Amino acid sequence: MIEDEIDKRGNHTAPLRRKKPKFGYRVAVIGGGSWATAIVKILSSNLKHIHWWVREPEIEEGVNNYGHNPLFLSSAQIDARQVKITTNIKRAIAKADYVVIVTPSAFLFKTLEPLSKAHFRKKKIISAVKGIIPETNQLITDFLKERFDIPLQNMSLISGPSHAEEIAQERITFLTAASPNQELADVVAKLFANRYVRTSVSLDMMGIELAVVLKNIYALGAGIYSGLGLGDNFMAAYIANSVQEMKRFVNHRYPDPNRVISESVYLGDLLVTCYSQHSRNRTFGKMIGQGFTPRSAQLEMKMIAEGFYASRCIHEINQLNPFSMPIVETIYGILYESNPVSSEMNRIAEHFV
Repeated sequence: MIEDEIDKRGNHTAPLRRKKPKFGYRVAVIGGGSWATAIVKILSSNLKHIHWWVREPEIEEGVNNYGHNPLFLSSAQIDARQVKITTNIKRAIAKADYVVIVTPSAFLFKTLEPLSKAHFRKKKIISAVKGIIPETNQLITDFLKERFDIPLQNMSLISGPSHAEEIAQERITFLTAASPNQELADVVAKLFANRYVRTSVSLDMMGIELAVVLKNIYALGAGIYSGLGLGDNFMAAYIANSVQEMKRFVNHRYPDPNRVISESVYLGDLLVTCYSQHSRNRTFGKMIGQGFTPRSAQLEMKMIAEGFYASRCIHEINQLNPFSMPIVETIYGILYESNPVSSEMNRIAEHFV
């Protein structure tokens, strides 16, 4: 078993004075974007070999010839001798024990289309997707369970306040490995722990997965308020109210008396997505606040803001079993029903405490 250090809180941390032995697990990564590239970089610390599927041949060529992803997160160094990259998804996962899925949720349905239930048989799945399936309004684990008959005990996720750009710079980052399977969560935590990544474990896979979806919507709202010219004082009140709404909805959907919403995987992830210059959702929202239409903002960004799709999915889910979510519903109305931005955001602000 890999050598690691465990601090008093149960976090897995890499030794600083001795080199860790490599895991012998066979791991495949699906996805070629910034976050996928960051995850390949993290896993390279602990694995002898990684199989990496990407859609674009330019990425395959760039990694093989220059040790960089030329399209996303180009500052991250990738060792082509250690990472076997391919555009053939069946080949990438064929011999894998663990499959890490890191595709934007808007593309996941199509990305996995060539695969069948047999391709995932006996494999452990690690979801690093930061969204929800827009075609079906399903969380990623629900989708994988229904589509490919993958037991929840074979699934986990890795999440936390983490931007790919800081991973590339090897800045200290905290991630949580979550699964209803304690043993699997422990292994995933060790896979991702290294010199600059600290990991902890949780059994609250569904609660964390829903919180990840919601924080993108709230970050989009933070961006809207920023685009409207509101300052730090107001933003603090907005985020505090967003945390409370997120807590109520997550507890409503997945009750868990042991959940602590102030932990970094919930609150920390919300904060970094609302405040960071690297946040696509905040950037997208700021453009909306400045007068862009959702369509023009999408064209301008050329990257996925998960909160755009998530706001519609959560709205539709909430229609089936109505629950009070004034912030989410207001953002949905602005994005999908062309409601006036300034008056709508000011209206809900009147109820902040």
